[in-house]
Amino acid sequence: MPITTPTPPPSTDANRSELELRVEGRVPAAESLTAASPSFIRRFRWRVVTSIGILVVGVAAAAAVTSPSDGGTDTSTSEVTIRAVEAQQRDLVETIDLDGTLVFADVRLVTASAEGMITATAVDGVALVRGDVIYEVNASPVTVFYGDVPFYRSLSRGSEGDDVLLLEQNLAALGHHATEDDDGEEVDTGFTVNGEFDRATANAVRRWQAAIGVEETGVVRPGDVVVVTGPATVSSIDVEVGDRVQPGFPVASLNVNGTETTFHSAHAGEIELQVGSGEVSSGSVLYTVDELPILAIVTTGAFDRELSERVEDGDDVRILEQLLVELGYDADGDLDVDEEFDDATTEALTDFEEDLQDTWDDVNVDGVLSIDEFVIVEPGTRVDDVVVRDSTNVAAGSVLFTSSTKGNVRIVNTAISVADQEKLVEGAEVDVEFPDGSIATGVVAEIASSSTTDPTNPSARPTLAVEIALPEVPPSTAGLNELDVKVKIVDELAVAATVVPASALVATLDGGFAVEVVTGSASTQFIAVDPGMFADGFVEVTGIEPGTAVVVPS
Repeated sequence: MPITTPTPPPSTDANRSELELRVEGRVPAAESLTAASPSFIRRFRWRVVTSIGILVVGVAAAAAVTSPSDGGTDTSTSEVTIRAVEAQQRDLVETIDLDGTLVFADVRLVTASAEGMITATAVDGVALVRGDVIYEVNASPVTVFYGDVPFYRSLSRGSEGDDVLLLEQNLAALGHHATEDDDGEEVDTGFTVNGEFDRATANAVRRWQAAIGVEETGVVRPGDVVVVTGPATVSSIDVEVGDRVQPGFPVASLNVNGTETTFHSAHAGEIELQVGSGEVSSGSVLYTVDELPILAIVTTGAFDRELSERVEDGDDVRILEQLLVELGYDADGDLDVDEEFDDATTEALTDFEEDLQDTWDDVNVDGVLSIDEFVIVEPGTRVDDVVVRDSTNVAAGSVLFTSSTKGNVRIVNTAISVADQEKLVEGAEVDVEFPDGSIATGVVAEIASSSTTDPTNPSARPTLAVEIALPEVPPSTAGLNELDVKVKIVDELAVAATVVPASALVATLDGGFAVEVVTGSASTQFIAVDPGMFADGFVEVTGIEPGTAVVVPS
């Protein structure tokens, strides 16, 4: 609402204080009474607030003013228009800006594993997926595999271990686990994804080697593949065709964009996936093979034998009994969760099989858990992209579904002074400002436990390294490897504070502060306030209530 205030009464220097003269200054008569003179408005308000509580009345009245130039009286009238806004209730936040660098979270340096000459490379910025070639040395391609176990040794028949399991998963995902007949149907080869390099695995390796055009040895050497957790982008190629390299020589850098794992059928036949998207639960029917249900048992324990009353005590028996109890089968309360497969275990398992038989007629109710009636699933396995859903004739080892996670592909590296470390905790959300002004929300992922000091600046304060995870970044930064950003850390916070524009605050001659409050349609009054926090052009005040109309400069 527009408010008018009268021009000040005529005065002489003799009856005015030194502070009034210094603050008000000298204003030429031509501009001293114009609405376009905010400097006059502020000087007038400083001058009148010599005593809190003076009421300014008649704000729309005409005023006679003595002209400084001739000492006479100007009988013309003028008004100075000012503006009022309401005090608000809001949060005020003051931040500390930290310098940060946006980088990829998972950067993989690829080094040469053999001596030779570079004969081909990928190019910067290209996206790589499983089976792609990143470079060639001596015309032998180096292929991308997915996983988290490095190939540290040559693998051949008789090898066993997690690296063999990774090899089998990748061979099957690339389609080399089986052959095709004349009709294009998969022919089962006996290939299984079990971490044992047998004859079927060796034949699958030869099929892969034939596909990439190298000698079909059935042996995989450490330098034949580069293992990454999932799809990746080439951020740099550090060699050129014709360069000679030695083992350990940097070849390329990859920005890894996430993880991808595959789940494989342990059976051959008519497969139909039964679970929906989401995490696989223990005891659920994962898929059917030739209309017989295959149970998912989620565990990290060894579970590789048929279970019945004839077996020796073991941890796998305890896992089965715990699962039956969780599913509601406890032999009317007689089932003890231990390592002994007793009559109560048989009864509980039989009850479970009978309920399965209600849906799948061919289920054998015998109180025995056969090795071909279940599959082991790692905890946290999710069904994301389904490869086989409808009833399909597949070979053993075929990929049924994939589990993909897009991790924290971008992070911000920054540092905070040890003196300010209490302002950050792991898991806290912070704002990250990009050069274009856009803001993204990050989460503090890690704070270093030991401090460092800039060796080039002996007077620098010690700092703690901080890593901030960014689930999303502005599209304009998606392809950038490094980018300078600002991390905004909350330094001071006023919650639900009463605030006014900072320009509404008036200093008084007694050293305090006031705001000019609208008290009626044509009057205002100065009210003493205690200022608090300043932020974003506002000031926290106590002494007035939210909704109070206060005067601000026009």
